[in-house]
This record gives sequence, C-alpha cells and structure tokens, in this order.
Amino acid sequence: MLRKIIALFLTIAAVWAIKETYFIFTTSDADIAAKRGQLKLASLSITIPLVIASLWLWRPIPKGEK
Repeated sequence: MLRKIIALFLTIAAVWAIKETYFIFTTSDADIAAKRGQLKLASLSITIPLVIASLWLWRPIPKGEK
C-alpha cells in the first residue's frame, strides 16, 4: 500500500515536471530564452529520473519478492 502512495505522489511530481519541461522547450519568454540551454539540461535531468522512478513503482511486484 505504501508503494502505491509513493508512486502516486511521484507520478504527480513527474507530470508537473513534464509540464514545466514542455513550457521551457516551447516558450518565447525573454527571461527563459536567455538561459534556455541551462534550463533544458536542468529540466531533463529532473524529469527523466522522475518518470523512470514512477514507472518502476507502478510495475507489479513479482510473486517471489513478497
């Protein structure tokens, strides 16, 4: 049960990170455009591990590990 709760919170954080990453890649705001390279690197380095961890937590536990 605790695994599902952690997975839910991590999924919410991952969806928010994906939304922010999309915003960084598509915006034409002058402040973001000035540091776009750094922001792309930072957003992807946060989003990719969150998505991987979220998918790993939602994966069913094999029968032998319980």
